[in-house]
Amino acid sequence: MSTPFRQGLNKVYLPNIVFKMVRSPNLQPNQVAFRVPPSCNKFDIHSYLTNIYGVNVQEVRTMNYPTVHKKSRTGKVEVSQPAYKKAIVTIDEQFNWPATPEWCELEREQHKLGSKNAGRKMKGWRFRGPEQERTRMKEISDELHARMEAEQGQKK
Repeated sequence: MSTPFRQGLNKVYLPNIVFKMVRSPNLQPNQVAFRVPPSCNKFDIHSYLTNIYGVNVQEVRTMNYPTVHKKSRTGKVEVSQPAYKKAIVTIDEQFNWPATPEWCELEREQHKLGSKNAGRKMKGWRFRGPEQERTRMKEISDELHARMEAEQGQKK
């Protein structure tokens, strides 16, 4: 997996793999889904979560997803999504996702309104949206700007 280094008399092995936690809506409350490299097996996943994060793992189920190839407009075959493995891990306690931060919601709403305006412009419609959309966009940008200024003030 990786090269060891010595801490006192014991060898310490640090893994060089990345697990990405994925939201899956149809799982039980005590199950968590991860995207892991295709080279990981169930024993690696179990030992990684147990030894590094101290999680009591009851069961590990894995699914392999192949590489997705798509043709571009020029006719070249391009890899649009590399191969990966999805692991569904059952743990002994209930898992709750943390709440989404407020700034994520603001940015998501700003992106939605901006793409709606861009769509209007692409279709040749009037670029300015309705009055309530314009006021909401202004409120969101003011909130994000105030948040950024507050963060800059905290850093100094």
